[in-house]
Amino acid sequence: MGFGFPLFIDVKGNNCLILGGNDFAAEKARVLLQFGAKVTVISPVLEPSLLEMEEKRQIRYIPRRYFRGDCANAFLCIAATGDDAVNISISQECKARKIFVCVEQPEIYGTFAFPNVIYSRSLTVALSDTLEPSVSQQLCHQLAQALPPMLEKALHDGNHDVNHSEEKE
Repeated sequence: MGFGFPLFIDVKGNNCLILGGNDFAAEKARVLLQFGAKVTVISPVLEPSLLEMEEKRQIRYIPRRYFRGDCANAFLCIAATGDDAVNISISQECKARKIFVCVEQPEIYGTFAFPNVIYSRSLTVALSDTLEPSVSQQLCHQLAQALPPMLEKALHDGNHDVNHSEEKE
C-alpha cells in the first residue's frame, strides 16, 4: 500500500470487525472503542487484554477462526490473524464488498493504514505508520506529552484575540 490520503471517519455505533486475537488486534480494538465503535473480535484465542475487554463486555467475542462471509455486515475490518493467506482472503472479501480493511501482514493488501492516534475530547492527531514503528511510537509519545499544553495555549491565545477584536468594535 502506498502513501495514503488521510481520512477521519465516524465509527461511532458502527460494526468494526477484528479477525485475530493478538497484540495488534488488541491495540486496534482499544482505539476503535475510544471512538465509540461496536467491536467484534473473531479468533480462536485472545491475548490477555482482549480477554479483559470481553469480560468487561466492551467487545463481542466469537471464539472461532475466520469463515468467508464474516465481513458481510462490517463497517470496517482489521485482518490480524497471524496467517498471511487468511489475511489475504479477508482482504479479498472486504474489497469485493467495498469494506475498508487494514491488513496486519502483508500490509499491501489493506485499503487503509491504521494510524497511531493521540486522542482527547477536543483534539485528535493521527500519524501514519510509514515510519519505523519504534520512531512512530516515540513521536506519538512525545506529541501526547506536548499537545495538551500547546492546545491550552492556543485556546488561551485564541480567546485573547477574540477579546481584542471585541474591544476595537
